[in-house]
Amino acid sequence: MEKRTAWTSIQQERTRDVLERVDIVAFSFSLNGKPKKGCPLNHVSGRDGYITINDALDCHWRVFDEETDELLETYNSIDGVIMGGWKVST
Repeated sequence: MEKRTAWTSIQQERTRDVLERVDIVAFSFSLNGKPKKGCPLNHVSGRDGYITINDALDCHWRVFDEETDELLETYNSIDGVIMGGWKVST
């Protein structure tokens, strides 16, 4: 199987839309009943992360590891998040 290096343009646009609007549903509500730490993200490498709602409201694009809460990367823009291999979880 070929290794993924980028998400589809549709996934990238959805990510841009959710992060630009700070979509409250994406940041706050979980279907599995677990409390959400922020907007869940997937990386092309298979890692999972999130951006907190406070960071998104302040346009600070810090991605944290879903399991450890470790800061993985800080980006200058939403486009940087996308180019860094992240997308909003679907």
